[in-house]
Amino acid sequence: MGTRTGFLGLLETLLGKRRPSAADLARLTGQYQSPVSDLPISVTDLALRLAGQADAKVLLKQAGEWLIERAGVECVVIYLHEPAANRIAKPMCFGTQLSDLPEAIKLGYSIYGEVAMGRRAYYIEQVERERRLTPVPPETKSAYIVPLLHDNQLLGVLGLYAARPAALSEPARVAIDRVVTLIGATLSTAYRLSESQQAIARFDLFQRLAQDLTARLSSQELLQRIVEAAREILDAQMSILLDVNFESGELRPIAWSGISSETAQLIRSRLKEDLKGLVAWARLPARTPDMRTDQRTSLATQAIVAGMVSELAVPVLYYDELYGILAVETNTYRNFTDEEVNLLQSLAAHAGIALRNAHLFEELRQRNDELQKTNAALEISRQQAENARAAAVQANRLKTEFINNMSHELRTPLNAVINFTRLVMDGHAGPVTDQQRNYLGFVHEGGQHLLGLINDILDLAKIEAGKMELRREPTPLEPLLKGVMSTLVGLTKDKNIALHREFDESLPVLNIDGRRIRQVLLNLISNAAKFTVQGSITLRAVQQGNQVIFSVRDTGVGIKPEDLPKVFEEFKQIDNVLQETASGTGLGMPISRRFVQLHGGDMWIESQLGVGTTVSFSLPIT
Repeated sequence: MGTRTGFLGLLETLLGKRRPSAADLARLTGQYQSPVSDLPISVTDLALRLAGQADAKVLLKQAGEWLIERAGVECVVIYLHEPAANRIAKPMCFGTQLSDLPEAIKLGYSIYGEVAMGRRAYYIEQVERERRLTPVPPETKSAYIVPLLHDNQLLGVLGLYAARPAALSEPARVAIDRVVTLIGATLSTAYRLSESQQAIARFDLFQRLAQDLTARLSSQELLQRIVEAAREILDAQMSILLDVNFESGELRPIAWSGISSETAQLIRSRLKEDLKGLVAWARLPARTPDMRTDQRTSLATQAIVAGMVSELAVPVLYYDELYGILAVETNTYRNFTDEEVNLLQSLAAHAGIALRNAHLFEELRQRNDELQKTNAALEISRQQAENARAAAVQANRLKTEFINNMSHELRTPLNAVINFTRLVMDGHAGPVTDQQRNYLGFVHEGGQHLLGLINDILDLAKIEAGKMELRREPTPLEPLLKGVMSTLVGLTKDKNIALHREFDESLPVLNIDGRRIRQVLLNLISNAAKFTVQGSITLRAVQQGNQVIFSVRDTGVGIKPEDLPKVFEEFKQIDNVLQETASGTGLGMPISRRFVQLHGGDMWIESQLGVGTTVSFSLPIT
């Protein structure tokens, strides 16, 4: 067989399949002229130095030090790509040290983020003219920011800083591009080697843990060993095992590791209501890189308390019998791989067998003859739960139809009452005394309040029934926001409140239902005006990446931390010092958030009692 050439031959060399010849390395790595001398510098020694290295950090340290030594630059900075968080992070600095480097940079932000997103190198001939590049080593004249790629896959970003312009001349940059290509190839190989080593180690660990599980018959000891094994085998920070009650539809923790007992008791779930509930219902694994923002989970608050970020959950089954839900969590962003899903499923399968054996061992000692009755009772309970679910669906459909019909039947006569009351108040039916006008004002105000409640209930019913249709059209944001601001001026004209607006100069045109978004904004500013006695109210709209963020900030009474989850619940009123003068139906905020979610965005709230409240929502740019 002939000698392999090109990058494939280099890869064989790096993997240790054959020894490289001098001709091979010269042909594959090439030579370039040193920016500080006329002596040719070969990257052959770099290829040999990096070959076979499985530790990515050691590999990058060797590459960075080699660039400092051979490329004539004063500083090299390397960021690694974290796909789960859509960012580059964990900077490594060689040569002149930079102490205030950002720990993480979102793709698209700053020069490093732009290079990572665009995957194109960026040369800065005079760093003093590029204010986006910070920090910069002293005496630096030029810089070269290069994406670290392999097979079109982003691995990171590499930055070089030079005090002498010749160090980053065009020929030098061409040579540096070749060096970075070599670094990317060897880094990708190191990742694969590391993953292979981890897979082998995990397999050995799995074999030992599986044998350990099958040897245990004490139920509580077995449950604790299952969660500890899950943490150990997937190198996670937390794990929890939940029991499933089909009669109540509840999932409750029965064993945990890496979290306190108090926090574990907060982890509650229901069938089909969040990620773990969906796993229990579908009996299939599920995963999320950020459970705090995942729409499938309702445990964002508990996740934040426990420090949970990413999660992988699998059912614990013994044939068709569900024994529980086994979940592992990490405190950093992590995309669980298919291999890790299969590994946890295999552990759960062994756990299911072990739990089955433990249960049988305990039951056979007491009532061996009741096993068939127990299985029959479980089947009946399962059927009852399914019947209850079907009945709930039917009841919800009938409720929606009733609300729709009643809302329409009530709105027509109520509009007549409001309009005729207005006519009488204005004197169109004859003279009206001040006392009569005062009483008619109460009637008119009460009618308007009732009409608003009916409209809210009708909107909520349409949303729940999936019949709410958005009339999307290209909508400029500035006229919409100025109109809302004019309404805010009217709402606060009798109060000592300063009004501020913070709009981007060139907000994009969004494809939205302008009437519904205006309704959302009016609800937010109405709440702010209602619960603010003095201070200020600020309406803000800024573009962030591929979305526009709207917010209404006030210096009002604020909300207690324990009351924040109630804000988006229907018909829930929050106690406050202005309760007697400021009240509502409890539907404005839930409906507003649902309108935003129908547009593909989300709404959230931040508040501090006695300081003020900020309600924000996002709309995607499509």
